[in-house]
Amino acid sequence: MKLAVAALLLTFVTAVTAGFVVYHFMANLSEKMKSAFPAQTLELVSKSINNTCLTVYVRSFASVNVKVVEAYVNGEPCDLKESVVISSGEVGIIHLYHEYRKGETYTVRIVPSLGSPLIFSVKYE
Repeated sequence: MKLAVAALLLTFVTAVTAGFVVYHFMANLSEKMKSAFPAQTLELVSKSINNTCLTVYVRSFASVNVKVVEAYVNGEPCDLKESVVISSGEVGIIHLYHEYRKGETYTVRIVPSLGSPLIFSVKYE
């Protein structure tokens, strides 16, 4: 009987200790993932606009390459003529071809392959 109780107690202590080790490992892993894959991967650096093209300069904060998957101007899909892949810490250039009119304000939404979309407004003056 004493041997069974000792084995049960040893099993319990081992399970609790393993739980602490696994919890610590998972907490560290989730913190590393937050820095490797931030929620907002792109930051607007600058923008310029003319009648036919909105040029957007964005910086990537992700630790991996980020591809621009989709872009929208005032909720309408914008055709990306070239593939845009931005390396970690680099500035990428996105050309959004559309018909733009002076005096109008445009809401732009850029959807990256990683993280949440970058949304901003630009007024064509």
